[in-house]
Amino acid sequence: MNKSKLWLLLTVGTILSPIVMAQTTLQYWTLLNGGDGARMKTLVEGFNASQEEYKIETTVLNWGEPFYTKLKTATSLGSGPDMATIHLSKISGFTQTNGLEPITVAALKGANYDSNKIFPLLWQQSTVEGKNYALPIDTHALVLYYNKDIVRKAGLLDEQGKLKPIVSLEQFNAALESVKQTGAIGLSMETSPMSYMPYRLWLSMIRQQGAQTIQNNQFVFGEAGKKAMDAMANWYSKGYATKGLDYSSSTTEFLTGHSAFMLNGVWEIPSVMDKMNNKQQAMDIGVAPLPAFFDGNPAVWADSHAIAIPNNKGKPITAEKMLGIVKFATYVNEHALTWAEGGHIPAFEPAVNTEAFKAMPLVNDYATATASHIVYEPDGWYSGAAGPLQATASKYFPAALTGQLAPEKALQMFERDAGKFMNRPAR
Repeated sequence: MNKSKLWLLLTVGTILSPIVMAQTTLQYWTLLNGGDGARMKTLVEGFNASQEEYKIETTVLNWGEPFYTKLKTATSLGSGPDMATIHLSKISGFTQTNGLEPITVAALKGANYDSNKIFPLLWQQSTVEGKNYALPIDTHALVLYYNKDIVRKAGLLDEQGKLKPIVSLEQFNAALESVKQTGAIGLSMETSPMSYMPYRLWLSMIRQQGAQTIQNNQFVFGEAGKKAMDAMANWYSKGYATKGLDYSSSTTEFLTGHSAFMLNGVWEIPSVMDKMNNKQQAMDIGVAPLPAFFDGNPAVWADSHAIAIPNNKGKPITAEKMLGIVKFATYVNEHALTWAEGGHIPAFEPAVNTEAFKAMPLVNDYATATASHIVYEPDGWYSGAAGPLQATASKYFPAALTGQLAPEKALQMFERDAGKFMNRPAR
């Protein structure tokens, strides 16, 4: 065989032989556990199987402050992950300390990520000074669960078997009194020491009055904050709710049929569905948006999970990795119904408008009405999920509701202790 024929065969063989591309590994830290963790695992495995360019390797850490402390420490040493799950309520704190990398327009375009299809309030929360720092996955807000059997006896259901609209504090108080007359407990909500729910409800009520909690690192809740605290404390002083329940006990009280209402987050939807489908002890449960206690304003506390890119010291993210991270976020949007099974409202608005989503039990009863009225915690390094502000409120607010502290005194003590954070530099 002459050299020209040999060269031709070698060339053709090279062209026809498969080209093996090396995968880019993306290290992913997440605080998602339980059902949320299982659903995120499904999404990660689905993304890994859907393409060959990237492989996500996930590390699951403990929820809350331990997660954020470890993430910030690792990032400051240049040993953090390529991406992480964070709460959007933490965005202001992270950006004040330069803890996140902005996501480029080129990466968004390259991954076909359409920010116009994200609920506007979520994208707004993800953006600081014109730069985007996170890719939202969901909204998880406070909602009102109700036991239809008890509520029906109290005359609070409409002809369709749903809770009649509650558009004032007076109407909600009247509903609790009607339930009390049936012999049932009116409301289940956690109020043991270190409970977060009273603080989240308090924030909702303040915003429903058109007021703010903090401005320019100063508390400004004033009379709105006092009215909100007094309203919650009244439910307990009137005997409408059981005092001192921890989180688990409050959900158990409701799910064992002892109370008419439960104020909790959408993340309890899976537990509620399990109870509704229980063949031995099935319950008929409904869910509604948080009542508009003040002025008919439906504002409601919420937070959101999102994907963000830590700013690892000395190790900026490569354009290739950033593109892969945004491609994963796009995949999550395209499979948002998997995430919605946990009760969360998808950040991807088209998913909420699908017939499949509308057919999901319970979730569609609050999704549309809630997603456009959410309220995040005020900006600040001290704010957000499991942050110092929440922790301080959880020391005093439950005591105000259970009668251990006068509501006004609890607010004074909260303002005194939490005010100390506002004079400290971001960290």
